Amino acid sequence: MNRFAALLDALLFTPSRNGKLLLMQEYFAGQPDPERGWALAALTGELVFDAAKPSQVRALAAARVDPELLGWSYDFVGDLAETVSLIWPEMPGAGGRVPSLAEIVEQLKATSRNDV
Repeated sequence: MNRFAALLDALLFTPSRNGKLLLMQEYFAGQPDPERGWALAALTGELVFDAAKPSQVRALAAARVDPELLGWSYDFVGDLAETVSLIWPEMPGAGGRVPSLAEIVEQLKATSRNDV
C-alpha cells in the first residue's frame, strides 16, 4: 500500500501529463498482479465497495473526531476520503506492517456492511 500511496502523492504533485504517464508506467511495471489491477481500478474510479458507503465513513469519522473539526476539514479539503485519512486519530502502537493494496481490497470486499 505504501507504493500505491506514494504513486498517488506523486501524481498529485506532478503537473505534466507526460510526467504522470511516466509515473504510472513505472508503478505498473514494478507491481505484480493483482496489485496493479486494483491500483488501475482505483485510479479509474471502478473500485467500489458495496458495504462501505460514504455515509458510513462520515459517521465513523464523526464518532472519533470532533464533528466541527470534521465539517471544517471537509469544507477545506473537499473530499471525504482524503479528509478522513488526514484527521483520523492514530491508533496507539501503530506503525507495524502496512498491508498491500490487494489485501485491503480483499478484506473490504469480504466484509459485511455491519462489520465495516
